[in-house]
Amino acid sequence: MFLFQHLQPESVLIDPVVTGRDQLFRVFGERLEDLDHVASGAVVERSLKEREAVLSTGIGEGWAIPHAQIPGVGRLVMAVSVHPRGLAYPAVDQFPIQLVFCLIGDSKTAADHLAGLARMARLARQDGALERLVKAPSSEAFIDTLKAIEEG
Repeated sequence: MFLFQHLQPESVLIDPVVTGRDQLFRVFGERLEDLDHVASGAVVERSLKEREAVLSTGIGEGWAIPHAQIPGVGRLVMAVSVHPRGLAYPAVDQFPIQLVFCLIGDSKTAADHLAGLARMARLARQDGALERLVKAPSSEAFIDTLKAIEEG
Protein backbone atom coordinates (compact mmCIF):
# COMPACT_ATOMS: atom_id res chain seq x y z
CA MET A 1 0.00 0.00 0.00
CA PHE A 2 1.27 3.44 -0.90
CA LEU A 3 -0.08 6.68 0.54
CA PHE A 4 0.06 8.52 -2.79
CA GLN A 5 -2.51 6.06 -4.16
CA HIS A 6 -5.08 7.44 -1.70
CA LEU A 7 -4.65 11.05 -2.80
CA GLN A 8 -5.87 13.14 -5.68
CA PRO A 9 -4.91 16.74 -6.40
CA GLU A 10 -8.16 18.02 -4.92
CA SER A 11 -7.39 16.36 -1.58
CA VAL A 12 -3.99 18.06 -1.22
CA LEU A 13 -4.21 21.57 0.19
CA ILE A 14 -1.14 23.73 -0.36
CA ASP A 15 -0.87 26.44 2.31
CA PRO A 16 -4.59 26.68 3.11
CA VAL A 17 -5.72 29.77 4.99
CA VAL A 18 -6.59 28.31 8.39
CA THR A 19 -5.92 29.65 11.87
CA GLY A 20 -5.37 26.34 13.62
CA ARG A 21 -6.10 22.65 14.01
CA ASP A 22 -9.87 22.87 14.54
CA GLN A 23 -10.44 25.02 11.47
CA LEU A 24 -8.24 22.66 9.46
CA PHE A 25 -10.37 19.71 10.59
CA ARG A 26 -13.47 21.55 9.29
CA VAL A 27 -11.73 22.15 5.95
CA PHE A 28 -10.69 18.48 5.71
CA GLY A 29 -14.26 17.38 6.42
CA GLU A 30 -15.71 19.75 3.83
CA ARG A 31 -13.16 18.69 1.21
CA LEU A 32 -13.70 14.96 1.79
CA GLU A 33 -17.46 15.48 1.59
CA ASP A 34 -17.13 17.55 -1.60
CA LEU A 35 -15.12 14.71 -3.14
CA ASP A 36 -17.83 12.20 -2.12
CA HIS A 37 -15.36 10.29 0.07
CA VAL A 38 -17.57 10.71 3.14
CA ALA A 39 -21.26 11.35 3.67
CA SER A 40 -20.74 14.15 6.20
CA GLY A 41 -17.87 16.56 6.62
CA ALA A 42 -19.26 17.49 10.03
CA VAL A 43 -18.85 13.87 11.18
CA VAL A 44 -15.22 13.92 10.00
CA GLU A 45 -14.59 17.16 11.90
CA ARG A 46 -16.23 15.85 15.08
CA SER A 47 -14.45 12.47 14.87
CA LEU A 48 -11.04 14.10 14.42
CA LYS A 49 -11.67 16.41 17.39
CA GLU A 50 -12.75 13.46 19.54
CA ARG A 51 -9.57 11.58 18.62
CA GLU A 52 -7.45 14.65 19.46
CA ALA A 53 -9.10 14.86 22.90
CA VAL A 54 -7.48 11.50 23.70
CA LEU A 55 -3.97 12.45 22.57
CA SER A 56 -2.64 14.96 20.07
CA THR A 57 -1.67 13.51 16.72
CA GLY A 58 1.06 16.12 16.32
CA ILE A 59 3.88 13.58 16.32
CA GLY A 60 6.66 16.16 16.21
CA GLU A 61 9.34 17.41 13.86
CA GLY A 62 6.70 19.19 11.76
CA TRP A 63 4.32 16.25 11.23
CA ALA A 64 0.73 15.60 12.30
CA ILE A 65 -1.41 12.58 11.48
CA PRO A 66 -5.00 13.17 12.58
CA HIS A 67 -7.06 10.06 12.00
CA ALA A 68 -10.42 8.56 12.79
CA GLN A 69 -12.62 5.63 11.90
CA ILE A 70 -16.11 6.44 10.65
CA PRO A 71 -18.66 3.71 9.94
CA GLY A 72 -19.78 3.59 6.34
CA VAL A 73 -16.68 5.10 4.75
CA GLY A 74 -15.79 1.66 3.40
CA ARG A 75 -12.12 2.33 2.63
CA LEU A 76 -9.18 4.46 3.63
CA VAL A 77 -9.52 8.05 2.42
CA MET A 78 -7.00 10.81 2.90
CA ALA A 79 -6.44 14.53 2.69
CA VAL A 80 -3.22 16.46 3.20
CA SER A 81 -2.37 20.04 4.04
CA VAL A 82 1.02 21.71 3.64
CA HIS A 83 1.94 24.67 5.86
CA PRO A 84 5.37 26.04 4.89
CA ARG A 85 5.27 28.72 7.63
CA GLY A 86 3.92 26.31 10.23
CA LEU A 87 0.50 25.73 11.75
CA ALA A 88 -0.49 26.09 15.39
CA TYR A 89 -1.14 22.47 16.33
CA PRO A 90 -0.28 20.84 19.66
CA ALA A 91 2.70 18.56 19.08
CA VAL A 92 4.86 16.47 21.35
CA ASP A 93 7.89 18.68 20.68
CA GLN A 94 5.89 21.97 20.65
CA PHE A 95 7.19 22.89 17.18
CA PRO A 96 4.78 24.20 14.51
CA ILE A 97 3.37 21.63 12.13
CA GLN A 98 4.23 21.89 8.44
CA LEU A 99 2.60 18.75 7.07
CA VAL A 100 -0.75 17.23 8.09
CA PHE A 101 -1.89 13.87 6.73
CA CYS A 102 -5.55 13.20 7.58
CA LEU A 103 -6.55 9.53 7.42
CA ILE A 104 -10.18 8.46 7.64
CA GLY A 105 -10.97 4.78 7.75
CA ASP A 106 -13.86 2.50 8.53
CA SER A 107 -14.00 0.08 11.44
CA LYS A 108 -14.72 -2.62 8.85
CA THR A 109 -11.45 -1.81 7.07
CA ALA A 110 -9.30 -1.38 10.18
CA ALA A 111 -6.37 -3.19 8.55
CA ASP A 112 -6.17 -0.51 5.83
CA HIS A 113 -6.38 2.22 8.48
CA LEU A 114 -3.54 0.67 10.50
CA ALA A 115 -1.47 0.09 7.35
CA GLY A 116 -1.89 3.77 6.46
CA LEU A 117 -0.75 4.86 9.91
CA ALA A 118 2.25 2.53 9.75
CA ARG A 119 3.16 3.86 6.31
CA MET A 120 2.91 7.42 7.67
CA ALA A 121 5.22 6.59 10.55
CA ARG A 122 7.84 5.25 8.12
CA LEU A 123 7.48 8.32 5.91
CA ALA A 124 7.93 10.70 8.86
CA ARG A 125 11.21 8.97 9.78
CA GLN A 126 12.74 9.35 6.31
CA ASP A 127 15.47 11.96 6.17
CA GLY A 128 14.50 14.90 4.01
CA ALA A 129 10.93 13.75 3.31
CA LEU A 130 9.31 16.66 5.14
CA GLU A 131 11.43 19.25 3.38
CA ARG A 132 10.82 17.76 -0.06
CA LEU A 133 7.05 17.55 0.44
CA VAL A 134 6.71 21.03 1.95
CA LYS A 135 8.54 22.53 -1.05
CA ALA A 136 6.06 21.08 -3.55
CA PRO A 137 4.60 24.06 -5.44
CA SER A 138 1.32 22.37 -6.35
CA SER A 139 -0.95 19.51 -5.38
CA GLU A 140 0.18 17.51 -8.39
CA ALA A 141 3.85 18.11 -7.54
CA PHE A 142 3.16 17.03 -3.96
CA ILE A 143 1.69 13.71 -5.11
CA ASP A 144 4.57 13.18 -7.55
CA THR A 145 7.10 13.89 -4.80
CA LEU A 146 5.33 11.56 -2.38
CA LYS A 147 5.28 8.85 -5.02
CA ALA A 148 9.02 9.28 -5.66
CA ILE A 149 9.76 9.07 -1.92
CA GLU A 150 7.56 6.02 -1.39
CA GLU A 151 8.80 4.13 -4.43
CA GLY A 152 12.42 5.25 -4.01
